Amino acid sequence: MISSLVRRAALTHNDNHFNYEKTHNFKVHTFRGPHWCEYCANFMWGLIAQGVRCSDCGLNVHKQCSKHVPNDCQPDLKRIKKVYCCDLTTLVKAHNTQRPMVVDICIREIEARGLKSEGLYRVSGFTEHIEDVKMAFDRDGEKADISANIYPDINIITGALKLYFRDLPIPVITYDTYSKFIEAAKISNADERLEAVHEVLMLLPPAHYETLRYLMIHLKKVTMNEKDNLMNAENLGIVFGPTLMRPPEDSTLTTLHDMRYQKLIVQILIENEDVLF
Repeated sequence: MISSLVRRAALTHNDNHFNYEKTHNFKVHTFRGPHWCEYCANFMWGLIAQGVRCSDCGLNVHKQCSKHVPNDCQPDLKRIKKVYCCDLTTLVKAHNTQRPMVVDICIREIEARGLKSEGLYRVSGFTEHIEDVKMAFDRDGEKADISANIYPDINIITGALKLYFRDLPIPVITYDTYSKFIEAAKISNADERLEAVHEVLMLLPPAHYETLRYLMIHLKKVTMNEKDNLMNAENLGIVFGPTLMRPPEDSTLTTLHDMRYQKLIVQILIENEDVLF
């Protein structure tokens, strides 16, 4: 599929930075002392709320100029206070990684010692221990120790990974693409449905696409050990459907109505990861 090749090409290294576009996170700001706009180079007049500042990279511009600034935010690590609950693209740009380091580290640990664990991802670990892992990532970043010496129960690591996805302010399958994925899931013809899912995948922001691709390759490995872990693509779809995608409006009714379609989307992504990504 040509579009997949184009997307993959967009994920290649360029001057040690991944080519992920990111919009600036501008907030109204009151500057102390004289300040000049970093876009138009003109003075920022007034005593309060003279302009806006990007809370991720620190760029200072006029409010009007902010509408013309390109999507070239390069987040400053000093401004990123935590790993969990942080926007996915912001996190990977700040750390200059292809995917969130939580995803890479947890999956590496799970594949090293947990693929045969019965009920993998379905069985829950202790909430307090999962919170400990979360705090370790927030505090230590990629140096967080989640080895078997500290967390012998692999369900704590799977729980921490699921919590990371649930805590994202914008889900891996974004609010913008949610309804299109649900509509694709409703198509009865299997081939047409697969093509529709592929088309919507191309609409995901590159960092979200890459994270989803990596996760599906991992979940496919999980299903290949179904004889031991009893987890097939459908079971994993039940677990990961509501974890990876949430309706834009916070409606319990919509969530309940869409659950079978959420499950089906994840099941399709796992079963066809080699074709779709």
